[in-house]
Amino acid sequence: MSMSDISIAALQAFRAVARCGSFTAAADDLGCAQSAVSRHIASLEKHLRQTLVLRGHRHIQLTAAGELYLETVTRALDELEQGAMRVARASGAPPTVKILAMPSFAARWLVPRLTRLHLARIDVEIELATSIWDADFRKERFDLGIHYGDGAWPGARLLMHDSLVPVASPSLLGGTPLRQISDLERFAWLHDSLRSSKWPQWLAACHGEGLASARHMKLQDTETTLTAAQAGLGIAIGHACLIEHDLREGRLVEAWPRHAPLAAGYHLIQTQRSARNPAARALAEWLMDQTASFRSPVAS
Repeated sequence: MSMSDISIAALQAFRAVARCGSFTAAADDLGCAQSAVSRHIASLEKHLRQTLVLRGHRHIQLTAAGELYLETVTRALDELEQGAMRVARASGAPPTVKILAMPSFAARWLVPRLTRLHLARIDVEIELATSIWDADFRKERFDLGIHYGDGAWPGARLLMHDSLVPVASPSLLGGTPLRQISDLERFAWLHDSLRSSKWPQWLAACHGEGLASARHMKLQDTETTLTAAQAGLGIAIGHACLIEHDLREGRLVEAWPRHAPLAAGYHLIQTQRSARNPAARALAEWLMDQTASFRSPVAS
């Protein structure tokens, strides 16, 4: 077998196996069958006449030859990716930055601000995908990720602290602020099924554990719950980061002006891809600048 017989797909499969730690995870990462990954690794081992991967029951381990070859494969694939970017720049096409974000964050915070990019003279073509699953973020098929949690991802940087606060449509409240926290009981409470602890968490932080509404509505996720609040269906517990734009535009108001700070927050994840993409690095710093005011600890 000559060098020309080695396919880029085989090299990508080997890198994915090394990065993901198993053939199954590598196949999922590449979007192909596990048998295809196995064939690619076998073809490389046959060409090199070396065992590259020690197959375990759950996880693989690279041999010394595999570790050495991985360095070469990584450099080769990196150079190919950088070459593609150089060709794109030479053609005058704006560079592409792939972003993976939480759905509610993308809709409520990120998209409304992308119109400001031109003010920073950042000319990029953005591919925006959304997900709520850790597994999707760990596959690193993106340049920049924005995920909610404690920031326990390699290279993650805090974008924003977060807090909970009850919000409603101005029309639901009739333009009159509630006089006491117990007035919340007069309205239906909207619940986010994916994070069902928001109401109890906020009530506990505000010493309102004994309060309860006679009417409740459960909705699928944060975005649907906030949309229902905007429509006047009831009061929702909103994340301060996500409702800031709606408050400023008057679509929502704070039903009771007491915030419950959260330990978790939104974090920026930069992958190895972004390190090779100047546009991704510039966009990352722009995002950090845009969120600077949100990184101050939230007052309760």
